[in-house]
Amino acid sequence: MTNLTAGDAGDGSNISVCLLTYNHVHLIRSTVASILEQNLPRFELIISDDCSTDGTWECILEMAARDARIRPLQPPTNQGMPGNANFAVAHSSRPYIALLHHDDIYRQDLLDLWSGVLDRHPGAAFVFNPYGVHGSKDFQREPLPGECIDGHWLLDNYLLPRWGCLIRGTAMIRRDIWNQVGGMRLQYGLLSDVDLWMRLAARWQVGYVDERIMELRQERPEDYPDAYKATRWSWPRKRFLYEIHAQNRLDYWNLGSPVGRLKWWGFRVKLSLETAKWLSYAVVRKRPEMISESDKSATPYDLWPVRLYRSLLRALYRR
Repeated sequence: MTNLTAGDAGDGSNISVCLLTYNHVHLIRSTVASILEQNLPRFELIISDDCSTDGTWECILEMAARDARIRPLQPPTNQGMPGNANFAVAHSSRPYIALLHHDDIYRQDLLDLWSGVLDRHPGAAFVFNPYGVHGSKDFQREPLPGECIDGHWLLDNYLLPRWGCLIRGTAMIRRDIWNQVGGMRLQYGLLSDVDLWMRLAARWQVGYVDERIMELRQERPEDYPDAYKATRWSWPRKRFLYEIHAQNRLDYWNLGSPVGRLKWWGFRVKLSLETAKWLSYAVVRKRPEMISESDKSATPYDLWPVRLYRSLLRALYRR
């Protein structure tokens, strides 16, 4: 592991908060309030609004006029989540980057706890936490081994075996590490953060705060892009996930060894079975639109039986 240092600043002056916003005028004030109430007073707050059309930007400007810690920014065009994240971080200046989102509520000690972990563990590239659901006692957590986790262990036991990701898009990341890996890769769309966590865990340790220091709301407005709605299932979303898992396995495993090749073929079987499962679900539930759009999940890693299964079903449902 590379030894990383960022300097210790107990007042928050080493932290850039990058809050990503888009069309959330109904929630943005309370989210920003929970950030401004953090117990470390000297962080900078960059609010990068992705060209909102519902009054979110005007609301941000109004709040910025009342609090000098807020620095409002807008990219020249709508970037989507990963592009907006890259844009925000490029305009920040401090060694710790707290990447936050427009619809969550943050406990007052979030930045304090996150930065404390990075201070104590210079080999950790980023730090994350479990999360609760606003208005509910639900608490999504996993039995992780401590506040500094071996990245390879996290990959092998959580990030690669599961299609779901226990790490949300909110985390604190070291700026020098963000720059080393080039930030988020735009080709993976709304799931680019999943790819980022995998790439970081493959090379560094990972910090963890085992406390409920943030709560999700995910109250998406009706006209919000479907792809970003929390409960929205789609074939393109599955394709992003397949491609992220495939690329990170290709980078992580040694395919020149028999064990690496065996793991790779096992993954391709897993991917193909996952697609076959959803195709079968569409048949059983009589969802012809899922079958007609199923080519949007196709990847170079599909095995021929699932390609044939997809083609036969699509031909059948075209009749």
